[in-house]
Amino acid sequence: MEFRALALSLVLAVGWSSTTLAADPAPAGITVTDAWSRATPPSATTAAIYFTITDTGAPDSLVSVSTPAAASATAHQSQMVNGMMQMRPVDAVPVDSHAPVKFAPNGYHVMLEGLKQPLKAGDHFPVTLNFTHAGAVTTTVTVQALGAAPPMAGMDMGHMGHM
Repeated sequence: MEFRALALSLVLAVGWSSTTLAADPAPAGITVTDAWSRATPPSATTAAIYFTITDTGAPDSLVSVSTPAAASATAHQSQMVNGMMQMRPVDAVPVDSHAPVKFAPNGYHVMLEGLKQPLKAGDHFPVTLNFTHAGAVTTTVTVQALGAAPPMAGMDMGHMGHM
């Protein structure tokens, strides 16, 4: 009788914990890939960073950016308005699991101002993206040649950042 009670208790405990585990959602995750920038002329004080953000969890927002390579780093968006390309800072960039958010020329990008030194092809530097829910995600930016075209998606641009 004791054996049956123990067996029943064990079955109930395993069944309860399986139900509990199945009900817990997977942790949210932000991944940043393909981070790159172009080399700058020696006297340049500004540059732009491009990358792709993928969200495997709940909706989130990119709310700030920092890097030791520049005095300031802010998210911007370039867009065509009345036939003219305009660039404006944005307070937040929404990110959800429906589609990756691409930071690319003529779209979203991170504007670096007050470069500490010129960016040279082949150099690498860290950038930290801060999200409302995921927190800080740091990745490595690879500097491409001056005038370089955007790299193809999925190419190894240095270290991949993730939560």
